[in-house]
Amino acid sequence: MSKRMPKPADRTWLKLAACRADDVDPETFFPDQNVAGLAKARAICKGCPVARQCLADCLEAEGGRAAANRHGVYAGMTPKQRERLYRRVQSNTQAAA
Repeated sequence: MSKRMPKPADRTWLKLAACRADDVDPETFFPDQNVAGLAKARAICKGCPVARQCLADCLEAEGGRAAANRHGVYAGMTPKQRERLYRRVQSNTQAAA
């Protein structure tokens, strides 16, 4: 990971995640390719105080997987968006080395 997106040292940040609220259904973050479902997930992520940690953790866990092997909405991003971001971060890290 880069300086702009540090790897989370631990997962205590999860306690603060908006998706962990009692009134949020976890299935919200796995919409069936529909715009309304995606918008609902993104709305929850938009107000999340730990979205950066969520994204960093997700990118670390998914590694270099293709979008077809990534699932759900994390930090408001779809699998395709996260794959592109991961590749861009890796490319920038290698270019800086």
